[in-house]
Amino acid sequence: MKQLITSLITLFISLLQLTATAQTTIKGRVTDFTSGAGIEQVSIQTDQQSKGTVTDQNGYFSLLIEKGSHNLTFGHLSYRPFSIRVIVGDKNEFLNIQLTPDMIGLDEISIISSHARERNTPVAVSTIKTALIQREIGGQEYPEIMKMTPGVYATKLGGGNGDARISIRGFQQENIGLLLNGVPVSSVENGLVYWSNWAGLGDATQSIQVQRGLGASRVALNSVGGTINIITKTTEASKGGSISHAISDFGNRKIIMSFSTGKTDKGYAMTFLGSRTTGPGYVDATHVDAWAWFLSISKQINPEHLLVFTGMGAPERHGQRTYGLTKQQYDQFGNRYNPNWGMLNGKIESLSENFYHKPQLSLNHYWNINEKSLLASSAYLSFGDGGGKYSESFMSDGASGFRKNNQIDWDAVYRQNINHSDSVQLAGGEFVKGFSKIILTNYRASHVWYGLLSTLNHEVNENLKIVTGIHTRYFKSNLREEISNLLGGNFWVDQYAWSLAGIGGRNQIKGVGDIINVDNDARVDVVSYFGQAEYRIGKVNAFAAGTVSNTWFRRTDRINYIGNTESELVSKAGYDLKAGLGYNIDNHHNLYLNAGYYSKAPYFKFVFANFSNAVVQDLGNEIIEAFEAGYGFSRGNINLKFNAYYTLWRDKSLLSRENIQLENNAQTRALIRGLDALHKGLEFEGTAKLSRSLMLGSVLSLGDWRWKNDVQAELYNDNQVLIDYTEVYARDLKVGDAPQFQAGIYGELMLAQDLALNFNWLYYGRLYAGFDPSGRNNPADRNQPYRIPDYSMTDLFINYSFNIAGLKTIASVSCYNLLNKEVIMRGEDGSSHELDTFRGFWSPGRTFNLSMKISF
Repeated sequence: MKQLITSLITLFISLLQLTATAQTTIKGRVTDFTSGAGIEQVSIQTDQQSKGTVTDQNGYFSLLIEKGSHNLTFGHLSYRPFSIRVIVGDKNEFLNIQLTPDMIGLDEISIISSHARERNTPVAVSTIKTALIQREIGGQEYPEIMKMTPGVYATKLGGGNGDARISIRGFQQENIGLLLNGVPVSSVENGLVYWSNWAGLGDATQSIQVQRGLGASRVALNSVGGTINIITKTTEASKGGSISHAISDFGNRKIIMSFSTGKTDKGYAMTFLGSRTTGPGYVDATHVDAWAWFLSISKQINPEHLLVFTGMGAPERHGQRTYGLTKQQYDQFGNRYNPNWGMLNGKIESLSENFYHKPQLSLNHYWNINEKSLLASSAYLSFGDGGGKYSESFMSDGASGFRKNNQIDWDAVYRQNINHSDSVQLAGGEFVKGFSKIILTNYRASHVWYGLLSTLNHEVNENLKIVTGIHTRYFKSNLREEISNLLGGNFWVDQYAWSLAGIGGRNQIKGVGDIINVDNDARVDVVSYFGQAEYRIGKVNAFAAGTVSNTWFRRTDRINYIGNTESELVSKAGYDLKAGLGYNIDNHHNLYLNAGYYSKAPYFKFVFANFSNAVVQDLGNEIIEAFEAGYGFSRGNINLKFNAYYTLWRDKSLLSRENIQLENNAQTRALIRGLDALHKGLEFEGTAKLSRSLMLGSVLSLGDWRWKNDVQAELYNDNQVLIDYTEVYARDLKVGDAPQFQAGIYGELMLAQDLALNFNWLYYGRLYAGFDPSGRNNPADRNQPYRIPDYSMTDLFINYSFNIAGLKTIASVSCYNLLNKEVIMRGEDGSSHELDTFRGFWSPGRTFNLSMKISF
């Protein structure tokens, strides 16, 4: 009996040991894909239904599980379900699981927006998530969020709210495609992006995808350097909201509120976000008074049909510093100095102030025709109105010539307008007195555009997918100069000095609200058809795409012409072809190649080059040829991407920035055609999760961007008749206004479960001042533009998560330019190509932004 009991005990212990050796514990954390925050109450189930657990308040979990291969499923009411296959052994890695918020229409909008899939789309792409955007936007301008992307140079410009500039691979904003939920929003007149119009966009952004080079977009025809693809938040499927407040150390404040109803039983859902920004600005007289709003409403009609309405806008007014400083001004007054303002009647009066509101509205319809076909369509509308301050002078120096304490002396301007006794003879022979010699004006710009973008996705079979569609857009704008302040005088005498028709019997006596000098409309209509085939089989994925388009241009001018004010209708066709091939060697290595050929129709400003309705003769398309190759590596917590690119830009059109005096004292601008530029380089980006608490990343960009040839610039008269030539000597000059060397390191250190420290460090080298190639007319001057000294910048971010009355709260401190460096960021080359004739913008010093966000 004793022996039997001993045997049973031994068997029981053996079974316990066998069970123990057959089981182990896996640990991990579940976080929000967009914010990076831990998610509590996530259910975790194994393929053994009896096994499961939930995450704690910080998203961490621990699960006892048998060794072997298992399928883990993660579920939460506010997030999309996620499953992963894991192999459980003696040593298990810490699992980092990211769940995507359940956003209505998010998958469908990626189809319209040509969202590239890493490892599957053979292009150079970097995706910036909500977590980084929310953490780093603080006191930065929107483009600066993208500065840790290789080949991207994004900085503030004059220092005003929303005044920023971005370039990709040395190509400036007018040659970068900007898409908002797949809809092009760059100016169709000149390709520019006015970031102040989107000052509140950072609060409503779900993600930003920077597609360098050709990219995957099918509608961004001006994306020579790349495409910035902004995806806004759509309607959230879960109920909740948040409120946040931020303040900078120089006095700017921002309040943001958001609320979502969640999806109702009848299939409706709504999300709203609003913000308010005020403050004096960092640079003198760059005050800001801005609102921003975002609204998304969705309706799930039935399983096949979904409607999503999205609207956003940012009415704002902010002071500006339009022109760069000289080195002498910087040394004497510092980097906050702004020479464009003075005091009038005890208030700041600036020559540089911007005010605008540009709502963007869209209604998207998603139709799941069947399991293989989806039709995604977006009808959109945008209308804007606003302008910027300016000044005019007559029989006097300009306002900037009246100085007191190194600022504009508006009192002296006012006294001159009141006290002068000069008279002027009108066209009818009458002499008048009491007119203003200096006035303030507003350059008013308004526009309306609307369009339709429709994309059909059809899976022919498991290997082949066809994407085809149409994009059509109507655009009309008006530019006019309007008198805003007579500054003490009784009226303004309009000489119609720039009008081809002269005075022409028109009224010369003008008052506040009257239009002078400029009153013209631009009409640009575009229709494009696109098609793309995507093929995947085994380890190979490939695509071939093409777009054909036609653009119609017409100009109306009520200053230069009396009677017939419309130009002829000009039609220009364009097209692009691109293809790519990707090869996934295994789960860790992949290669890709792509190539493209663009025939790009010119911008409106080149069609009507001399501020008149005369059409430039024989204006051809610009030609872009591009090639790229890349390699990616991903294993565990390490991700690396390398790529090389070659972009040849032929027959680039340029206009001289300044008017050129002709023998008859008329003025014209030089039109440059046939100028070529070559941009080539190498890029790298990588991340490594070194431990549970430490992540590091790096970026590197080496570029060689230069003009390739000398050309003749053509001089035309007002009727676009060729009258002369001037030589342009640009061969081998470096392309300016972007660094041709960039290196950076960034990282995140979890000091505690709820305390994170992030940092960015960027080094810029081989940065040359911007310059106008048309001004290089001296064959003996082959000097490179002024090389701005190399510099580096460091930013630091601290985020602490905690609960207030059971509500999730995040407190953040952002420090920009941690080491308090004052360096030159951008500027214009001068005649000597040295610092003594250079004008530019120096960086702000060290600044702080404090914020707190409470979610409910």
